[in-house]
Amino acid sequence: MILGNRFVKVMRADAEAMKKTLNTLQETVTLWVECQRQWCYLENIFQAQDIKKNLAKESTQFDAVDKFFKQTMTKASKVQANCFRFLRANPRIVEDFNKNNGELEYIQKKLEDYMEVKRGVFPRFYFLSNDDLLEILANSDNKDVISLHLKTLFDGLVRLTFKDDSIMKMHSKEGEDVELTKPVRMKNGVETWLQQVQDVMKETV
Repeated sequence: MILGNRFVKVMRADAEAMKKTLNTLQETVTLWVECQRQWCYLENIFQAQDIKKNLAKESTQFDAVDKFFKQTMTKASKVQANCFRFLRANPRIVEDFNKNNGELEYIQKKLEDYMEVKRGVFPRFYFLSNDDLLEILANSDNKDVISLHLKTLFDGLVRLTFKDDSIMKMHSKEGEDVELTKPVRMKNGVETWLQQVQDVMKETV
């Protein structure tokens, strides 16, 4: 509004500098919120050892973004919530956020590709949302976590009986107990032994 005023001539330079600063600030906040949204979603995922192991390159990339995000938050807290002071101290902040947001988008794409590979091995994973599938993949050795999703993966199946690292029985929601014709070992990937459970289930019935 000031720049549109006919009396702005004596302060045009200051007004244009302020406009540039405000535009930079707006862009920074937009990129910052986007970075925070993706970082919050991926942080818990890349704390899981199985995900780190299977997506080692992406895990390393996320660690770098994680370091940048936390350092940026620390810098912001030290300027006592003064956004103009923060921009002056970090003149490349827009470029830095653009770079790291690009890294997060790449990591997200690779994560989706990883889930698609798992769904290709065990198509019943298509019954699960991405968040539920990631919970299983991140806890592939946790019987309790996987058991929570059985009723979604298999219609009528609510529980499995485990003995050490083998699956011995299946239980329906009506309370029926059926012993499998042969135990299924929980080895290799979770998608592999769940496929074996399905095969042995058909054979048993």
